Amino acid sequence: MAGQTDNAVATAPAHLRLNTFSNAKSGAAYLLLALINLLPYVVPVPISVQLFINSVACLYIGSYRSISLAVDKESFVKHLAKKAASEKMTSKDAYLFPVYGSGVLFGLYVLFKYVPKEYLNMLLTVYFTFLGFFCLAQLLDSIFETLSPSFGENVVKTKIPIKIPLYSTVIDLELTRGWILAALVSILPTAAYYLTKHWLLNNLFGIAFSIAGIQNLTLPSFKVGFILLWGLFFYDIFWVYGTDVMVTVAKSVDAPIKLFFPINMFAEEVKFSMLGLGDIVIPGVFVAMCLRYDVDKIIRQVFVEKLKPSRYTPYFNWCFVGYSLAIIVTFQVMIIFNHAQPALLYLVPGCTFSVLIQALLKNETKEIFAYEEEDQVKLQEEAILGKTATATEKPKEQ
Repeated sequence: MAGQTDNAVATAPAHLRLNTFSNAKSGAAYLLLALINLLPYVVPVPISVQLFINSVACLYIGSYRSISLAVDKESFVKHLAKKAASEKMTSKDAYLFPVYGSGVLFGLYVLFKYVPKEYLNMLLTVYFTFLGFFCLAQLLDSIFETLSPSFGENVVKTKIPIKIPLYSTVIDLELTRGWILAALVSILPTAAYYLTKHWLLNNLFGIAFSIAGIQNLTLPSFKVGFILLWGLFFYDIFWVYGTDVMVTVAKSVDAPIKLFFPINMFAEEVKFSMLGLGDIVIPGVFVAMCLRYDVDKIIRQVFVEKLKPSRYTPYFNWCFVGYSLAIIVTFQVMIIFNHAQPALLYLVPGCTFSVLIQALLKNETKEIFAYEEEDQVKLQEEAILGKTATATEKPKEQ
């Protein structure tokens, strides 16, 4: 079976193999992000163009970084470990997410009302700067490994025992050449952001947060995805239109949880428009799931149906276009009414309706709602490792 599996995998589309950053399209998206954030220093760039390119490029990169088609047993074992470590959301989590989000949002609103803003922002700055360092290092590490496989070799591999009263554990520490170099490179922008809060460095960490969020937060099924998005659809409408809570917190928090877009860098007083990272990450995890669904169908073609795999990713394409059109509508409505908009009011229908339309056209509505990503992982494990999947069976979420 191993020989047949290797031959089948060898025919897999190159842009869907393990380490998908090597995809030329993802590389172009990185260049676009760099260009659109530096260009305002040369010529005025319309806010709509900055908002559109930043959001769709982050979404595209994060989606492709969330998937991989292993090309050998060793890479697949690493892929399984990555899957096990990723955060998975259940139906219950999806139902409660808007409730938890409302609690956090209103809690911040109250704190900003009664606690000096500088103290809160100091704490938030320390937290997000620390988190941003690791997200940026993770991003750079994958880039270095793509440039040269030698960066993926371990240079530090040890076990660190931790023993404290009532608790003990052992941490497996593995550091690659790429990670060490990425950490060293990330120190400078991290320190610079902490000291200056420059908008360009804010965007650097905001982009890293967005890509990491889309890559690491996993929706296990379309059902969970629909519950999450439509719950947050009403959450966003209430907190933006019904109260001043969302806008007040967004303007008060001085941390890289939003992207800034300069209106005119050559004006005496530079003003900025902004987009919250939630409007990229929340729809982004759904778009990424559509791509993984398409890739899982390709895997089934390779290992089960023994067919030449297709390069076409219809659900991802439709959902990506749906998001792109919706973000344009969001900005246009904001301009027309000159008021902050709940972006999910437009992004959620754009993403979910596009998937439903595609499913109806392909007569696959039942198939997408029956889809469970865990089942596909077990299929890959059996096919690539040449054994019956050993993952523990878990009851499906209701």
